[in-house]
Amino acid sequence: MPSWGGVCPDVRTMLTIRSFRNEDPPRLLELWRQTQQCRDDYAPLIALSHNQLQSQILGLPMLDNQTIMLAFEADTPVGYVHTTLAPADDGHTFNNTVGQICFLCVDPACSDVSRTAAALIRAGENYLSELGAQKIYGGSPSPSAPFYTGFYGGGEAVGILHSDKVVVDAFHEANYQVHQKTAWFHFDLQNYSPTVTLEMVGYYAELAVEIQEIPISKTWWEGCAHAHGIWFDATAYSVQTGRPVARLRTRISYPDTEGILAMYGGNWLASFMELRVHPDSLNDGTQRYLLSEVVRYLAAQNQVVQIEAHVAEGSPLFTLLGGQSWQERDSGLVFVKNVHEA
Repeated sequence: MPSWGGVCPDVRTMLTIRSFRNEDPPRLLELWRQTQQCRDDYAPLIALSHNQLQSQILGLPMLDNQTIMLAFEADTPVGYVHTTLAPADDGHTFNNTVGQICFLCVDPACSDVSRTAAALIRAGENYLSELGAQKIYGGSPSPSAPFYTGFYGGGEAVGILHSDKVVVDAFHEANYQVHQKTAWFHFDLQNYSPTVTLEMVGYYAELAVEIQEIPISKTWWEGCAHAHGIWFDATAYSVQTGRPVARLRTRISYPDTEGILAMYGGNWLASFMELRVHPDSLNDGTQRYLLSEVVRYLAAQNQVVQIEAHVAEGSPLFTLLGGQSWQERDSGLVFVKNVHEA
């Protein structure tokens, strides 16, 4: 374990930064709430509950309490940073040479939000460097995001939102470079009605779509990070050849309710995760037809109320959704920095 992990005063910001304690969950929830209060002009984030905090962050097996650090002004918590190591290639352990600052928030009411963000980034970097990290990401690059997947509404971590200007500027000031640009798309199913076009009728005769629930957890890492939700693949097959030509992977997240309500109530969320298309079908309407069939399927379940997608710019899913009637709610950045260059 690294030597740092206790109380660390930062004289430049008049802060005290320390690692997570068992008494801290209410502080994390309040910091999340305070951070999101200033987002009225942007896409709303979820109202983080104690259940979600425990089951999807604090309860995951890869969590080490020292990876979460809180900043205080006197006795008042004003921000926190959550770091982790990246998964190894086999998905069964950690890669000590690659770290992630997977989440950072600062209370907008603190005395100096910019310096607080900078101090938390430094604390995260110091911790990860002592573990052996030579490269550190600001925001988690897919598919290695272990925490906060879906906390911005979709099934992946979107990185650092552009609308979170203080944090974006702090990473730039800390000499991070942009590694990946992402987009956050949204589609509301509450007023959805399927449309039929001649093009869709033509593809109905040419393609067969099969929807199959899948076991997503093939490794320890996936089992930890992707345990919450139902996963399925929608695969389009050529009727003529029987070969698959496109596949759309989707995750359905459980509502934040308990007991019988979790089965029959709540606002369920579907997230489009990945689109794969055969090279011969990239320029035809196969992708649009598959997308429309999955949306129609989800609407028919009468439980999913909205669909989200967090996608990297330039990916097949980004190109497809950008050309449809999907609302782009926000965009994000994943940063990267080689520690020896700092």
